[in-house]
Amino acid sequence: MDYAQQLAFFANILEQKRLVTALEGNASMIDRNAGLTYITPSGRMKLLLQKEDISVMGENGTQVGGRGKRSSEYLLHEAVYRTRPDVNAIVHCHCPYLTAYALRYQDFIVPENCSLHAVFRRFVCLPYGKNGTHEIHRGIETALSDSPVCLLGGHGVVCVSNSWKAVSGCWKQRRGWQRHCGWRGRSRYL
Repeated sequence: MDYAQQLAFFANILEQKRLVTALEGNASMIDRNAGLTYITPSGRMKLLLQKEDISVMGENGTQVGGRGKRSSEYLLHEAVYRTRPDVNAIVHCHCPYLTAYALRYQDFIVPENCSLHAVFRRFVCLPYGKNGTHEIHRGIETALSDSPVCLLGGHGVVCVSNSWKAVSGCWKQRRGWQRHCGWRGRSRYL
């Protein structure tokens, strides 16, 4: 599998769906056998990424490949991979409905009358942590212990899974979260 090519492809889809932009959001995947983490580069349009642009990080945190400078949120991704050996793909985005809860520093409780309640009960909101520092992932291992999604207080959303297929399936449900959980109004982002 060409991890860099696969990540560039999925990053393109994420920007098409307006879940990430050049300046907001990032995605990564890890090759645990090779000890390499692939992450979208900082400040680049995800729509235009090629596999050569994807930042490749070694186990010691140094960049070993890719034309782009690693995302400033690399430490967040690294912390998830370290504490969750079952996770191989991460998306950090700013989808409007869940980010609204993150901006209010509130956990999102899935309503009981929502059909998604059978799968998701609660998305924990972490306290604010400055982006690009270890503060941003403080408590993430607990927040992601019962759910593949957590909110970053004052910041955005993180979704994790064992594969890109599964993590992208989680975000495909965003329309369901809006429709089935009683959110009103329309958003061009969802």
